[in-house]
Amino acid sequence: MAESDKLPPTLGALKQHVLRAHIQARVWGQTDIVQQEFLDPLQNGYYKDKDGQLKPVTTEFLPAPEAIIEMVRCQCKVDCSSHRCSCNSVELPCTELCQCSADCQNDEDSQDITLASDSDGDSEDNGDV
Repeated sequence: MAESDKLPPTLGALKQHVLRAHIQARVWGQTDIVQQEFLDPLQNGYYKDKDGQLKPVTTEFLPAPEAIIEMVRCQCKVDCSSHRCSCNSVELPCTELCQCSADCQNDEDSQDITLASDSDGDSEDNGDV
């Protein structure tokens, strides 16, 4: 299963962050007021845990649809060039969700280089015709 913490933030996460930032800005903006008007943190990006402590709500939704979180990813220890790589075996490039080694030969950059060199070879073959 893919690690959801490697996915980019969602709009739900942004909304919760803005709510928390609004509380902070309001507190700072009222520093010179004796009787400050506080916002309810439970309505503005926080929840109470089982011990009654306020904790930030990180997002309202999953970071991605469950199908994406469960999508193919590999954990290869070598260069991902063989069909033992679960991504390579289904003809997909390795992504940031994969936990393969730094010398991966199946990432998008490697495939772009391969495709570019293949198309260069095709143009040479077409020139001979």
